[in-house]
Amino acid sequence: MNDTALADDKAARSPLQKTYHYVMQACGLAAGVIIGVVSIVIVLNVMSRNLGFGSIYGTVEGSEYAIAAATFLAAPWVLYHGAHVRVDLLQQALPQPYRNFLEMGINLLGALISLCFGYFLLATGTDYLSRGTMVYKSFVFPEWWTFLLPVLCFALLTLEFLRRLWRLMLQRREVT
Repeated sequence: MNDTALADDKAARSPLQKTYHYVMQACGLAAGVIIGVVSIVIVLNVMSRNLGFGSIYGTVEGSEYAIAAATFLAAPWVLYHGAHVRVDLLQQALPQPYRNFLEMGINLLGALISLCFGYFLLATGTDYLSRGTMVYKSFVFPEWWTFLLPVLCFALLTLEFLRRLWRLMLQRREVT
């Protein structure tokens, strides 16, 4: 199910839908900006080393964290736009009513999996917060910070899967 039509139909949305749309767009934009900045920093780091100035401190570790952050920010945006990779051989082989049921089941399963991942990430991050553990590498920071974006990602993924499920249920109700 591709939601680009929904993304283009701004007049038909409620304030909550518009807010949700802007949150998703912000996730995609932030992911793109992060990838762009990482690309520039890596090029500058290579140039700096080749010109004899040495490496820019923290480039490798910072790039690793930044790419992970971009991935977690992009995932809900990609799902929102229906741009994720799908293998739908089974779905295409089924008659239309069964396709809808399969799609609903897939969205429900995706929501449950995302909710579980988000819950366990939140529990682990909360545990690290209570223990006060720190990351000691190029940068020093509280370890629970590394759980913020993954928890946000899985919360947004859960919402998106539930939104997709709800839309399918409404479509099914309108048809019958």
